[in-house]
Amino acid sequence: MFRLLCVLLLGCLQPLVAWGQGDSPKSTDVPAAKPQSALRKLMDESLAWDELFVNERSAMPMTAKVVLRWTNNTRGSEDGMTVLYLADGRPEAVCCFYPWEKSLHHEFYSMSRGTLLAKRDGVVVWNPEKPGVRFQPVPSADAPAAMPVARLRQMKTLASQFSSTMLGWRADKTDREPLRMLPQPLYRYDSKRNDVLDGAVFAFVQGTDPESLLLLEAFKTGNGFEWQFAFVRRTSGELEGRHQESIVWHADRFPPNDDPRSTHRSLGRLMEQSVLIDLPQKGE
Repeated sequence: MFRLLCVLLLGCLQPLVAWGQGDSPKSTDVPAAKPQSALRKLMDESLAWDELFVNERSAMPMTAKVVLRWTNNTRGSEDGMTVLYLADGRPEAVCCFYPWEKSLHHEFYSMSRGTLLAKRDGVVVWNPEKPGVRFQPVPSADAPAAMPVARLRQMKTLASQFSSTMLGWRADKTDREPLRMLPQPLYRYDSKRNDVLDGAVFAFVQGTDPESLLLLEAFKTGNGFEWQFAFVRRTSGELEGRHQESIVWHADRFPPNDDPRSTHRSLGRLMEQSVLIDLPQKGE
């Protein structure tokens, strides 16, 4: 009987020993994380190139927040990044980071109801002379709800009433294209301002590249708070925005981007060869 028990016990242990020696999952079976590309690393580092301020009296720069990494195969952009610059939880500017013609470009658009200021290497490079957006009341919108969760539902419902179309760069508009709205906002406000109760930034995209943005804000008026909206361009192409069937916004082709007093500013910096050789070549 004792010998029988030993045989049975060894039979139970043998599979465990074999599993431990030869059949257990190995760490080498887990796919290795894809190394960060030289371009992605440069884009992340370039967040430190610029500082944005509410105005020339501001001591502290705005907070830069990466809200989206995107690609746009239609226009051959293999990597890009969308960054919001926040003051008291409200986005005051948006910037697109992307490679073009051997340079890394930072393309800024004002989202401010007032003015702002940007510095690079301590030098003022952008100081729009007017607000970057024009807000309007959302037609027939209910008053902002009391609870944040209910307000988010309101904003998603209101955003679904809007659409945006890329009218393109060609005079005959043969490159016209309806844009797709991402289902989730790029950013939900964390407002610390008395005049802004809540808000969100929605994106209309080509591929995953935002071409226009929709801002929805619960803004203080004489009668309390009301829902207001504004569109922001994110491309040099011609654009339009609609609320249901009505055109409520239009942006011309090729806005000036080299005037520091304009609401749109583009800044480029040559990339090093170590980054350029890491970029996909045309046709690959």
